[in-house]
Amino acid sequence: MLDCLKPDRPNWRHYFGSFAFLILILQLITGIILTLFYEPTLENAYKSVQYLTYQIPGGSLSRNLHRWIALGLFASIMVHTIRSTLRKDFMNPNKRVDWMTGVFLMWPLFLLLYTGLILPWEWKGYWFMEMIASYAATVPFMGPDFKAFFLMEFTLPRYLVVHILLLPVIFLVLADYHMLTKLRKRGIFRHMLRHFWITLPFLAVLVLLAIYATIPSNDPVEFGMPLEGEHIPAPESIALLILLPFKYFKGPLVPLLSIYIPAVLLFAAAFMPFYLRSKKFVKLSPVDEYEEEEEGALSGVKAENGEGALMSETEAPDLEFESVIQEEKEAPVKKPRSGLATGLLLGLLVFFIFSVFSGLMYYGTYESPVLGCNSCHNLSRGFRMGVPPPTFKDRKTLPNLDDDMWMMGHWFYPTEIY
Repeated sequence: MLDCLKPDRPNWRHYFGSFAFLILILQLITGIILTLFYEPTLENAYKSVQYLTYQIPGGSLSRNLHRWIALGLFASIMVHTIRSTLRKDFMNPNKRVDWMTGVFLMWPLFLLLYTGLILPWEWKGYWFMEMIASYAATVPFMGPDFKAFFLMEFTLPRYLVVHILLLPVIFLVLADYHMLTKLRKRGIFRHMLRHFWITLPFLAVLVLLAIYATIPSNDPVEFGMPLEGEHIPAPESIALLILLPFKYFKGPLVPLLSIYIPAVLLFAAAFMPFYLRSKKFVKLSPVDEYEEEEEGALSGVKAENGEGALMSETEAPDLEFESVIQEEKEAPVKKPRSGLATGLLLGLLVFFIFSVFSGLMYYGTYESPVLGCNSCHNLSRGFRMGVPPPTFKDRKTLPNLDDDMWMMGHWFYPTEIY
């Protein structure tokens, strides 16, 4: 029984996929806690979030964990994707379904992030919702209709249902084909125990971030003083990623770079196993494929495994054969230095690629301060500054809402464009 608690293959490069699975479960738990106290109305949504944060014991930790786990999930999946690409999993016919579902899992993941940013209905979420409609308007011919649909059909209860029901169901179906089917063969609980210990340092980092790097919405305790150049408000940098095409480009380049090219690349990547094949990989039968998955994941049946257990003759292991296998496993195996060097180089390559992508995303949003929109837009500043306007769907009353450049400018430079 204690053997189930031993880490399986203690190699850091193998654990980002399993780490993503573990924090996904933790994300589900914190999401349930948030849902129990959330009120999906324009008047009380943000109040209910603030009540959870400051009045409920453990509420602030749950909310900030939900935020940092989402970012950790994004980072771990990025590393997992880089490793799978370098390993050429897309050329392995035995991993076609794994590769396709892994690529398509990015869609519900991004949509969960998008709807999650809007649900608190603070100023950050309000402007983010506005920018999504602006993106839809850049689509030729149907753009104005898409924008009207996103605005006129928007309600917090609908977005809540999409966030906690529709998208999780889609995610669960894809995840079942991607990993859960195989994990059920190995034992999901056993797999979680084996990978929990080795991912514990990463989990500790997420908890520390949730405690000491909280969501920038501590109004009215902290408030911005933009005229004095202190605590300048702006959304979190992760929310500004979607605005970068509007910041650096204009006209047809915006939908081309933000909609068409990403969509084409996504579908091209998903179907790579069908037009990129390699003779190095041999198509396995279902039995062989299962045995290959189990190799190294299961440590074998020991002679003392039947403590108090009753097994039939067909289920009982061959003790003599198992003892030979056990001796082979216990015999020290010297890895060639070239193998260690190759593993180190691959690890450095994965870290380098991840750093380049992360650096580019940070470079585009580094001008964003960190206090948050609500440092100025809060109830202590009056009703106009306190809550998003109830007339946000009326573009005649608020003409600036149809000006994408104004909205982008106010997000990045709130002290200059207002």
